[in-house]
Amino acid sequence: MRRLANEKEAAEAIGLELATFRSLVECGKLPKPLPECGKFDMKAIDAALDRISGLGTPAKALDAWRTNKAR
Repeated sequence: MRRLANEKEAAEAIGLELATFRSLVECGKLPKPLPECGKFDMKAIDAALDRISGLGTPAKALDAWRTNKAR
Protein backbone atom coordinates (compact mmCIF):
# COMPACT_ATOMS: atom_id res chain seq x y z
CA MET A 1 0.00 0.00 0.00
CA ARG A 2 1.22 3.44 -0.84
CA ARG A 3 1.82 5.96 1.93
CA LEU A 4 -0.48 8.59 0.34
CA ALA A 5 -3.94 7.90 -1.02
CA ASN A 6 -6.81 9.86 -2.45
CA GLU A 7 -10.10 9.92 -0.54
CA LYS A 8 -11.63 6.91 -2.26
CA GLU A 9 -8.48 4.80 -1.94
CA ALA A 10 -8.13 5.69 1.75
CA ALA A 11 -11.74 4.76 2.49
CA GLU A 12 -11.41 1.47 0.63
CA ALA A 13 -8.10 0.67 2.32
CA ILE A 14 -9.71 0.75 5.76
CA GLY A 15 -12.95 -0.88 4.66
CA LEU A 16 -15.32 2.06 4.95
CA GLU A 17 -17.98 3.42 2.66
CA LEU A 18 -16.96 6.81 1.29
CA ALA A 19 -19.75 8.63 3.17
CA THR A 20 -18.68 7.09 6.49
CA PHE A 21 -15.04 7.95 5.81
CA ARG A 22 -15.98 11.56 5.02
CA SER A 23 -18.03 11.78 8.21
CA LEU A 24 -15.13 10.55 10.37
CA VAL A 25 -12.77 13.04 8.72
CA GLU A 26 -15.26 15.89 9.16
CA CYS A 27 -15.76 15.22 12.88
CA GLY A 28 -12.00 14.94 13.43
CA LYS A 29 -11.74 11.25 14.27
CA LEU A 30 -9.69 10.64 11.13
CA PRO A 31 -7.07 13.08 9.86
CA LYS A 32 -7.75 15.52 7.04
CA PRO A 33 -5.78 15.26 3.79
CA LEU A 34 -2.39 16.92 3.59
CA PRO A 35 -2.87 20.52 2.44
CA GLU A 36 0.09 20.43 0.07
CA CYS A 37 -1.27 17.63 -2.09
CA GLY A 38 -4.81 16.82 -0.97
CA LYS A 39 -3.87 13.19 -0.29
CA PHE A 40 -4.42 11.23 2.91
CA ASP A 41 -1.45 9.90 4.89
CA MET A 42 -2.23 6.23 5.52
CA LYS A 43 0.14 6.05 8.50
CA ALA A 44 -1.75 8.92 10.15
CA ILE A 45 -5.03 7.11 9.45
CA ASP A 46 -3.63 3.90 10.97
CA ALA A 47 -2.55 5.82 14.09
CA ALA A 48 -6.01 7.41 14.37
CA LEU A 49 -7.67 4.01 14.08
CA ASP A 50 -5.37 2.69 16.82
CA ARG A 51 -6.49 5.55 19.10
CA ILE A 52 -10.17 4.97 18.26
CA SER A 53 -9.75 1.26 18.98
CA GLY A 54 -8.07 1.99 22.29
CA LEU A 55 -4.73 0.60 21.19
CA GLY A 56 -2.79 3.86 21.43
CA THR A 57 0.92 3.28 21.53
CA PRO A 58 2.34 -0.25 21.85
CA ALA A 59 3.26 0.44 25.49
CA LYS A 60 -0.30 1.50 26.29
CA ALA A 61 -1.68 -1.57 24.56
CA LEU A 62 0.61 -3.76 26.66
CA ASP A 63 -0.45 -1.96 29.84
CA ALA A 64 -4.12 -2.45 28.92
CA TRP A 65 -3.52 -6.13 28.28
CA ARG A 66 -1.79 -6.52 31.65
CA THR A 67 -4.65 -4.73 33.41
CA ASN A 68 -7.26 -6.92 31.75
CA LYS A 69 -5.26 -10.07 32.49
CA ALA A 70 -4.98 -9.14 36.18
CA ARG A 71 -8.77 -8.90 36.55
